[in-house]
Amino acid sequence: MLGLKTYRDTQEAAADRRIEENMDMVRRLAWHYFGRAGRFVEVEDLLQAGYYGLVDASRRYTEQEGVPFASYAAIRVRGAIVDVLRRNSNLCRATISMQSRIRDAETRLSQRLQRAPETEDLAAELEMSPQDLAAWRARLQAGQTSSLDEVYSDHSLLFEGHDPTPEDQTYAAERRAILFRAIGRLPDREALVLQLYYVEELNGYEVAEILGVTTGRVSQLKKAALERVRALMAAEDAL
Repeated sequence: MLGLKTYRDTQEAAADRRIEENMDMVRRLAWHYFGRAGRFVEVEDLLQAGYYGLVDASRRYTEQEGVPFASYAAIRVRGAIVDVLRRNSNLCRATISMQSRIRDAETRLSQRLQRAPETEDLAAELEMSPQDLAAWRARLQAGQTSSLDEVYSDHSLLFEGHDPTPEDQTYAAERRAILFRAIGRLPDREALVLQLYYVEELNGYEVAEILGVTTGRVSQLKKAALERVRALMAAEDAL
């Protein structure tokens, strides 16, 4: 009996170790699908499903030659995440099509204008009024539940402090409020790039994989987002 208990303890320890070693893989896949889904589902739901898939994979896995655990687990994790997307997706074909049109138009205009397109530029490219474009954007954002404000953390490198005084805290709170308002006015993709860089602390290659673009395009989006945020904050400071 002692031998059986030792064997079970060893197996459980190995399973726990596999889970711990592959947590980052779940995080990358969850954010990958979150980026592709257009944020119509909470990333926490995808992470939870992914972690469940990882735990299930670890319990079921038996070592086989040529079948590393990471590859086996990735299949299970992807399946669990896709199941959540299928259950929670409330996108009709027209909405998906418009989302694709807007993103394609943003890409074309960015290349043509060598800057991030304004709302008027994008509306003209799509042959619709700015009001109609705003309505579509509101519809596309209807399922968005995770904002930079909600995931703000004192541990984030973007907002890290050093034992601030009460005056510093008041000033920092005011600056954060201005920052969040500026970020809230960014195009969806630019806001997502900043969140992935500064809140999730992903690197350029990981962000590119999530968005399905090149690292060069990610750099363009990041630069455009930061320039727009600085301009918006400066404009508010001048009021």
